[in-house]
Amino acid sequence: MLLALALCISANAQTEALRLIAENPDRAANNMHSYEFDPIVDTKAPKGFKPFYISHYGRHGSRYEQNSTFARAAIAGFAYLDSLNMLTEAGKALYADVNAVVEAHKGMEGSLTPRGAREHQMLAQRMVARFPDVFKNKDRWEVNSFSSTNFRCIVSMCNFTNALNEECPRQEFTFTSAERFMRYINPSLNIPRPGVPPPPPPSPEQLARYRSGNTSSDNNRFTPATGTPGYDFTRFLTPLFKDLDVALSLLGNPEPFVRAIYSAGGLCQVIDFLGIDIYRKYFVPEELVYFWASGNDSIYRMWGGSQENGDVIRYAIRPLMMDFIEKADAAMQPGSHRTADLRFGHDTSVLPLFALMRIDDPQNRSLPYQKAHEMGWYAFFQVPMATNCQMIFYQNNKGEVLTKVLYNEKEVLIPGIEPVSGPYYRWNELKAHFIKLCDEAAEPWVRAAAHGR
Repeated sequence: MLLALALCISANAQTEALRLIAENPDRAANNMHSYEFDPIVDTKAPKGFKPFYISHYGRHGSRYEQNSTFARAAIAGFAYLDSLNMLTEAGKALYADVNAVVEAHKGMEGSLTPRGAREHQMLAQRMVARFPDVFKNKDRWEVNSFSSTNFRCIVSMCNFTNALNEECPRQEFTFTSAERFMRYINPSLNIPRPGVPPPPPPSPEQLARYRSGNTSSDNNRFTPATGTPGYDFTRFLTPLFKDLDVALSLLGNPEPFVRAIYSAGGLCQVIDFLGIDIYRKYFVPEELVYFWASGNDSIYRMWGGSQENGDVIRYAIRPLMMDFIEKADAAMQPGSHRTADLRFGHDTSVLPLFALMRIDDPQNRSLPYQKAHEMGWYAFFQVPMATNCQMIFYQNNKGEVLTKVLYNEKEVLIPGIEPVSGPYYRWNELKAHFIKLCDEAAEPWVRAAAHGR
C-alpha cells in the first residue's frame, strides 16, 4: 500500500512538473529562473500587534552566466554544419539566437542584469507597501545593509536600498561588504561529514582549467561527441538541418549540442532586453523537462535538505541563523532605532537557511536527491533568482513580540513549533526553536570530535 502510494505521488509530481513548465517554459532554467511574484494576502496579526522590525536575506537578482562557455558545444556544432551548408533557415535563426545570447555575456559574466536590478527594486517597494508601520515608526530610522563581497550582490543591495530610500526618505542607511562578514553571508558548504576526511584540493592544472572554462586546447575545433543520447532529439533537430542523418553522423551524440542550446535558452529570461525566446520557439515541454530534471535534483543535493547532504548544509549555515537571532535581539533592546537588517548574498546560503528551518521543501520532507523532481521539489519555485527570507517582527503595548517567516514573500509555518495564531510565533519560543535546530545540526560533529575523529 505504501509503495503504491509513493508511486502515485511520484507520477503525479512528474505530471505536475510537466504542466508547470508547459505553463511557463522559463521555469526549466532551475535556479537561473527569474523571480515570480503572485499577489499575497497577509494573515491578520493577533489583536494589538503591529510590525516594527524586519530581518531579511536576499539572493542577488537575475544575473548573467558565470562564463561565456555555456553554449560552446552549440556554437561549435552550428559553425561546423553551417560551413558545410547544412543549416536550414530555422537552423540559421537558432544559431543567430544562441550567438546573440553568448555575445551579450562577454564582459558581463556573473554581473547583475537589468532584470535583476528591477527584481530588487520591486521587492523593496512591496516590502514598504506591505509593512508601512515598520518604516513610519518615529523611533526607528536605521537600516543596516550587509552584502556578499560579490559585485552582483552589492549591486542588488544598491538597487534594493535605493528603492527603499525613495519610499522612505527619513530612513538612514549603512552599507557593509567585507570578508569578515562572509562567515555568515556566504559560509562555505565544503564541510566533510564527521569521520570523513576532506577531499584533496584540486591540482593547479584543474584550477586553471576550471577558471578558464577550457575543455579543449583548440576552442575553434569541432569534435563530434561520442556516446548514446539519453533522449530522442529527432523532433527538435529535424527543422534545423537539411539532412538530419548526415548532420547526426557529423555531430555524433547530439545531446551535448542540444544541452548547450538549452543552457542558452534558460538565459534569455535574465537578459530579456534582447527579445529572444529560445525555449518557447524551439523546444517542447517534454524536452525541457528532460534537461531540467537532473539540474533540479543536483541543486537539491548541493544546497537543500536532501538525505545525502542535508546534514552538512544545515551544519554549515548555522552562523547565518545565529546572525538573524543576534540582530533581532539587538533591535529589541531599549533605545534601539533599528528598522531593518538587510543581507544580500547567494542561493548557496538562502536555500540552506530554509533547510535548517525545515521549510526548503513545501511538505517539510527530506528526500533522496535523485527523487526530488519526482516528488514535487522544484528549484524554480524553491530557489529562483532573488530568493528571499524575511522575518517580520510584531509588538503590542505590553512589549510582547511575535514573528512570522516569509519564504519568497509568502507566509510559511515552521514545523516542530506551535504558532500563536496563523503564521505568528512568540519570538522567545521561535528563537529557542531555532537555537535547538542549530544545536541538533552540530551534534554529529560534536560527537565525532568527542571520539577523536
